[in-house]
Amino acid sequence: MLYRIRQLRRSAVPLGLFLALVCLAPPLTGTTSAAASTTATSDVVAKRGDRSQLVATVQQLLIDAGVAVRGGADGIFGADTEAAVKQYQGQRGLPASGRVDTPTAITLGIVAPTPLLYKGSSGPEVEQVQRQLMALGISVRGGADGRFGPGTAKAVGVFQTAHKLSASGEVDAATAAILTAAAGQQPTTGALSQIQLAAFPVPTTCKFWDTWGAPRSGGRKHEGVDIAAARGTEIYAVQDGRITKRQADSPGSRPGNAIWLTASDGTYYFYGHLNSFATGVGVGSPVRAGDVIGYVGSTGNALIPHLHLEIHPGGGGPVNPYPIVKAASSC
Repeated sequence: MLYRIRQLRRSAVPLGLFLALVCLAPPLTGTTSAAASTTATSDVVAKRGDRSQLVATVQQLLIDAGVAVRGGADGIFGADTEAAVKQYQGQRGLPASGRVDTPTAITLGIVAPTPLLYKGSSGPEVEQVQRQLMALGISVRGGADGRFGPGTAKAVGVFQTAHKLSASGEVDAATAAILTAAAGQQPTTGALSQIQLAAFPVPTTCKFWDTWGAPRSGGRKHEGVDIAAARGTEIYAVQDGRITKRQADSPGSRPGNAIWLTASDGTYYFYGHLNSFATGVGVGSPVRAGDVIGYVGSTGNALIPHLHLEIHPGGGGPVNPYPIVKAASSC
């Protein structure tokens, strides 16, 4: 069964305008025969109450993705299918509406992604994407300058790979929705107190101190906690999550070998001065708390072997990690 979705003209459509227009369009309803094709002008591809072969296709794709659908691929979009869609959306970082909208349809493979922003695009929408990427710990060469060049395309590709999207380097509806949801998770003051490490970052030690805000060269302030350990000591993932960035040491690099671990709530953990990375751990790698992701070193701007650890709740700015690390220790 081939479903054709009307393609938008290849132009830099503002993300907010695009999403507003498609949400106002009427939903697709009714049945579809095996010989017919469906042209959808709506953001809603399928929803509760629909009965069609398209619904059966959605159900089968959910099952193939490991999401149980009670009743199987029967073509009836009922409460059980809606719950399965919500579960899938939650797993993929999409808003859990329970409806198969365009971003969900793209991730399922029903709809081909149409680029909204790509190389050559410019303006505030590009700047917004760049800031969202940086808030998630993904480096954007050139910063948030509002110009979609090779550096932004590479950063978008890194994000797409980490979220199991086609790494086109272009921003389509699915990429925009998942990126906005991930970058928009800003914790409240109360939420900060709930951050706990599922694993200590190195074999348990008390050799760490509260140096939050201490002055550093160039007028900088210390934004992490330094944990002393011998060179080559194992470094562990402090939470379940995915590696969203990995940086190799280079001349002039302050963190040296560094790695970013992002949890499901968007919080990312930055590890600096690694001696080396664990075999097989790269951008996009899923990790569980306690997995070895690297080894202590003194690369970058470091005089002695130690681990520099930062915590960025919800993908935002850093918070003092000392009390969080101390709570995870026996010190």
